[in-house]
Amino acid sequence: MSKYIVSARKYRPMTFEEVVGQDHVAKTLKNALQIGHLAHAFLFTGPRGVGKTTCARILAKVINCENPKNQVEACNECSSCTSFNDNASFNIFELDAASNNSVESIRMLIDQVRIQPQKGKYKVFIIDEVHMLTSQAFNAFLKTLEEPPEHAIFIMATTEKHKVLPTILSRCQIFDFRRIQISDIVRQLEIICDKENIQAEKQALHAIAEKADGAMRDALSIFDKITSSVSGNAITYKDVVNNLNLLDYEYYFKITDACLIEDIAKVLLTLDEVIKQGFDVEQFVLGLADHFRDLLIAKIPSTIGILEASEELKKRYYDQSQLAQASFLLSGLNMLNQCDIDLVRAKNKRLQVELVLSKLAYLSRAVNSDVFAGSVEAQEKKNSVANVSLNQNTDKPLNLSPNHGSNNTGTTSKPQQVVSQPETTTTNIESSNQSKDIVEPVASSMFGNLDKIRDMVRQSEASKLKAKKELTIEGIQKIWNNYMELNPSISLKKAMELTQMTLQDKTIHVFVPTQVTKDMILQETGLIERIREEMSATDIILDIEVNLERFPEYEEYRTTVTLSNKEKYLEMLKKNPSLGLLSKKTRSKTGL
Repeated sequence: MSKYIVSARKYRPMTFEEVVGQDHVAKTLKNALQIGHLAHAFLFTGPRGVGKTTCARILAKVINCENPKNQVEACNECSSCTSFNDNASFNIFELDAASNNSVESIRMLIDQVRIQPQKGKYKVFIIDEVHMLTSQAFNAFLKTLEEPPEHAIFIMATTEKHKVLPTILSRCQIFDFRRIQISDIVRQLEIICDKENIQAEKQALHAIAEKADGAMRDALSIFDKITSSVSGNAITYKDVVNNLNLLDYEYYFKITDACLIEDIAKVLLTLDEVIKQGFDVEQFVLGLADHFRDLLIAKIPSTIGILEASEELKKRYYDQSQLAQASFLLSGLNMLNQCDIDLVRAKNKRLQVELVLSKLAYLSRAVNSDVFAGSVEAQEKKNSVANVSLNQNTDKPLNLSPNHGSNNTGTTSKPQQVVSQPETTTTNIESSNQSKDIVEPVASSMFGNLDKIRDMVRQSEASKLKAKKELTIEGIQKIWNNYMELNPSISLKKAMELTQMTLQDKTIHVFVPTQVTKDMILQETGLIERIREEMSATDIILDIEVNLERFPEYEEYRTTVTLSNKEKYLEMLKKNPSLGLLSKKTRSKTGL
């Protein structure tokens, strides 16, 4: 039978100095040992595979060492250390609370606590996965944990601290273990590779560390799997990708390059290749979103250190990020995030992803402001347009080559391979003042010809100034009525109908019957903007005034007077004088 030992056991740390990524815990425990301030109960909490049980064993070993070095490191020579290394120590007990979680198991533990150590100062009880204990077991353990014998020390470990009773937490010194950084895992894997005489690519170790998700034990298990699957003593990035069924980041670089040059065919073919390899489209969308996020971070040199990648990969991210505008990356992230949400209820997931990728392929045509403008000199692209030369036979990142224009007389260097551009189209614009046609070529480039777009905007503004309309009350009334018809609010329509307006210079006086009507019209800030835009005059003023005299027929504001009985009689008498004769006859008959 083979005597092979997995790396997680073979290279398990034996001292606090060898613990990876938990310097804050190791330093605190070493200081406590040096000054003799050792608590009777510890609780180590944190994710799986980060060194909780390992630190508990190291602490237990140092506590019972007969000749510790500097009070913080076991000598590995005394009888206590040798018995611990041989798993034969009578002073250190390990209990798996996941399988021994009953009250009876805790009672047996309490019975062991009462017995003095046969040799050494302390009896150390390591309880792993302590959160698995039942409530009854926790309660049975409370009294012993609060007032243990002087020779007893408890070290508990858990991955779910919130499941431990607060009464237990209050009796322990709690140490929070962190996820191990990718750089620390890679460094440890490199040390193991040197000891095992294995040649491993830096990027391969990075892929293993990323897959481990901050757990050193997981990283070592993956490392053992890769070394068993490859022939020889060399580990490549391709070996890791194939064995772990990872989606190669090259696909993300290829799709981003294709989107930047608006090559939708290459985008769809790359997606098809990813699907044929058995990867789920949801996983692909998440990976591409992460790629866009990394590009956005790499766009600024001061933030590129946030990326958890090798230096070579960081350089690739930086190179590609300089080809893409920040507005493109932000819009792409938003679209991919929405796609991830929509995929949950989509029946045809592939079609959903293809639709988003098609939009991404033509996203560069949109002219958006760069949110990182001015932060990096390389990002000042608002006033310049760059053409890209892409080697179609390789998957390397794009390289920018400046375009000096086709009308220059000097010679210009041409790239060996140039991306095929669409045929130049021309647009005939017929002027109303001139009889000749003006043909202006519109070039299709990677980011769109911003200079020509700006010229077109300037020409449009100039034409608006030339065609400035005469400011008349009829024109304003027409704009008013159009705005009223297009507005979906019925109450606003009625309010705008109950208005009268006059024009004095550039001030529009609008008269309304009620204050409510005035408030409703004032809330429509787009109304005055529409009038200014249509009339090509930005200095128009809208003045709204409540004037009841202009609306005598408005029923709500007719004057209502309350009359007495006598006043009512007089009003009736004015309308019908014969009513007075009737009144006299009535008084004569009654004798009044």
